[in-house]
Amino acid sequence: MEHISAEEKEEPPEAKKEQLPCTWPAAMSSRYKLRNKLGDGMFGEVYKAWDRVGKRLVAVKHLRGRTGEGFVPTNHHYFTREATSLAACRGHPSIVKLVATHADGTHDIDGDFLRGHELLSGAKHVHKVGVLHRDMVPENVIVDNQSVRGDKMVYRIAGFGVSKPAVGAEKDGSGALASPEPYRAPELFLGSEDYDGRVDTWSLGCVMAELVTGGGGTAPFFRADVEEEPVFEKMLRLVGTKGILEWPALKLLARRDVAAELREKGCGSYAGGLRDMFPEEKLSEAGFEVLSGLLEPNPERRLTAAAALRKPWFRRRGFGGGCFAP
Repeated sequence: MEHISAEEKEEPPEAKKEQLPCTWPAAMSSRYKLRNKLGDGMFGEVYKAWDRVGKRLVAVKHLRGRTGEGFVPTNHHYFTREATSLAACRGHPSIVKLVATHADGTHDIDGDFLRGHELLSGAKHVHKVGVLHRDMVPENVIVDNQSVRGDKMVYRIAGFGVSKPAVGAEKDGSGALASPEPYRAPELFLGSEDYDGRVDTWSLGCVMAELVTGGGGTAPFFRADVEEEPVFEKMLRLVGTKGILEWPALKLLARRDVAAELREKGCGSYAGGLRDMFPEEKLSEAGFEVLSGLLEPNPERRLTAAAALRKPWFRRRGFGGGCFAP
């Protein structure tokens, strides 16, 4: 994760020298020409770089924590805290000016499950205008420090490269390939081409589960041991198979007896253990109602984004923020 501050407007001669090897994410290296390292501290390293867009020298802070073993990823809480504080202090000549922020693929979502309200708000709008995103993963959520509201960051949904119109979309078989396996809805695993926005709410349920468990985007909730248990089987073991077996469209999938296949694999009688992973001391009954509703294997019973936002867990907290789709 990076914070960028700057004042100079013209590229000095030294900025035109050969740049250092850059290991930043593509979004960073395409905009900023790394010059040299200025120093490091408890929460990261600071570099001098040339901003190709703003045409100025900038200081880029790469946030990483330091332990006795070296650098480790910094929790997104620290990223949000520092960016919000810098944004609030804008305008004074003795304080560095915050220009932009970038969160890499492992830290794109705040470690607070309540951010789910913002993501669901964004998904609700995407679906309202007739679009299926199909790739709701942490890497496709951007923290926008330019739109700070009070002490809250604005989260924007991005990554529409595999999106489709919700109505009249060509059934080209791409649904199962649109999102990575840990965020792919059960009906897509089974080859369904008749799906709606609830493939997106399943993905958001996966993301929100990561936040509750404290992963904060560092590892998928439904990650699997490749040689021991495939992702789809792990999903069924945690959410149960009753819902998917009761789904009326199951019998229509590619002329296959999917129910028989699940039984042959030993997956046909999973009762599910989602609540065991999220006991009430970790997630309240109202919170679990939202999470389990998003991770409902039967797509016809799964919560839409609009339905999830009407649940008591969100309504009683008086949310007023939002996540915006570009």
